[in-house]
Amino acid sequence: MVCNWFSLIFLFGLYQAYECSDAIDSVQKLIPVHSKPVPTSVFQHEIQLDPDGNFWLFWNVSGTNITFETHVRTRGYVGFGLSQNGKMFPSDVIVSWINSDGSVYFRDCHTVGNVVPKVDSNQNWYLINGFENDFGTVLTFSRKLDTCDEDDIVINDDTIRTIYSYHEEDPISMTEMQWHGEKRGAQSVMFLSSSKSLASIPNNSIKVDIVTPPYEPLIQKESLAFVHHIVISKCPDTSDADVGSTYDCFSTSTPDRFMTCSDPVVAWAVGGLAFNMPKHVGFAFGEADSPKYVKLEIHYSNPSMKSGIVDRSGIRMFLSPDIRQYDAAGMTIGVNPNPTHIIPPYQKSFVSTSYCNPQCTEKGLPDTGISIFGAFQHAHVLGRAIKTRHIRNGKELPPIAEDKTYDFNYQDIRTLKEERKVKRGDSFMVECTYDSSKKNKSTTGGMSTGEEMCISYIYYYPRTNMSFCLASPLYDQISKDSEKAFEQLKDWNWNDKHIRQQFQQLVNNSTYNTICNGPIKLESHSYKTVIPNPEYPYHKPSKSCKNSIGMN
Repeated sequence: MVCNWFSLIFLFGLYQAYECSDAIDSVQKLIPVHSKPVPTSVFQHEIQLDPDGNFWLFWNVSGTNITFETHVRTRGYVGFGLSQNGKMFPSDVIVSWINSDGSVYFRDCHTVGNVVPKVDSNQNWYLINGFENDFGTVLTFSRKLDTCDEDDIVINDDTIRTIYSYHEEDPISMTEMQWHGEKRGAQSVMFLSSSKSLASIPNNSIKVDIVTPPYEPLIQKESLAFVHHIVISKCPDTSDADVGSTYDCFSTSTPDRFMTCSDPVVAWAVGGLAFNMPKHVGFAFGEADSPKYVKLEIHYSNPSMKSGIVDRSGIRMFLSPDIRQYDAAGMTIGVNPNPTHIIPPYQKSFVSTSYCNPQCTEKGLPDTGISIFGAFQHAHVLGRAIKTRHIRNGKELPPIAEDKTYDFNYQDIRTLKEERKVKRGDSFMVECTYDSSKKNKSTTGGMSTGEEMCISYIYYYPRTNMSFCLASPLYDQISKDSEKAFEQLKDWNWNDKHIRQQFQQLVNNSTYNTICNGPIKLESHSYKTVIPNPEYPYHKPSKSCKNSIGMN
């Protein structure tokens, strides 16, 4: 892991106030992409599904319906659908092509194996338009988010795996479709909370690329396999003399003034797309109480120790002199990423939970509270589900964010459909579910891909000095001395099913040490408590599928 230091003074005037406004582009957006097709109308969201730019997806959500438009570089058949696991079956798909007379064949189907898709008895995907142009085949279609049809997949706030395929020729009929071969793929998408909306960037914005030397905002495709995540943090105690410094992120020799760069501005991880800020919110730069220097921290994953890799990854930010109504800030909540976070092996569903207690928000938040507008939930390869919970006076409110089908290879900021008001004295719980069934030894918390994390990074306003609230289990049922308890756990026999079950109960009932900061910027607080169960837990309203087959 390597950290590189850059000064925003180098990039824009010291005495001019700027605000990071509409977009923060991830490392992937710096890769040259193939020409993008023009959709037939205004769509708020888009994604290039394949690496070669042959399959583009645009979509809008309106109430209980979603409208898609696909642009595919082919004049043959097109397949598009949703899958629970990213595989071609079982899945909920549409199959379509344009006949020689211009008519459109379009069917709602489902897959059951390596055979031609089966046409659904209830046609819940509806064609709006279809034609061929210079790019290829264009299809516009819609459906309900929840069709209440067992052959269809519900579109909700979870990460959903889209699947796609296409062929250069039209079939004579569904039963005579030729195999698509390698013209297929899968891509995770968050349809309802995508941060990649097509918001306009102010004309007076300047573009700032914060990248590794030699300051070339271009990343080679070969580097994508090694870049794990990127964080840009504010640096209150650095100076011009530090600009250009490079060091190992967690070295014991790191100067103290570098360690104060703990307030993140941008967080990106594998699969992330661009993030557009709400129109009334922005990160401030260049003002008296805002940063003049930032740290670019890049974490790499190179388990094979491949040599000769030259990486120029970075983040592109758009800065505008038009100051927005509120200054944004970020806060990291979750399990403290250290070795006391333990996930035993052979577990299909193991749950780790953290707690940010009311004392932290009582001290760290202003009297008026804060408003959360985005959340970035993060775990590593064992992660299967993440939920960021919100409790007020013993009553659990709806989750700030929840993903029951987390995908390590697609980690993006979720834009909340409605901003969440957080008051002083509220508490948070971050709950992560892991699948360690293929592991033969325990996994501990840490920054590397082989270790695990359970973090929710929340974007909020107005800006405060509270930037983290992290908890660690003390395992005080084993010993009142947490270090002795942790040492004893190293000798536990994880091959014993009863030991593993006992450990889940141990984690659930342990005392946790929560550390947080605020209202004084560099002052932290520590609180020890058992995670309480909400007196009034949240229950998701049950859905009603009566008379709901088909579109309204």
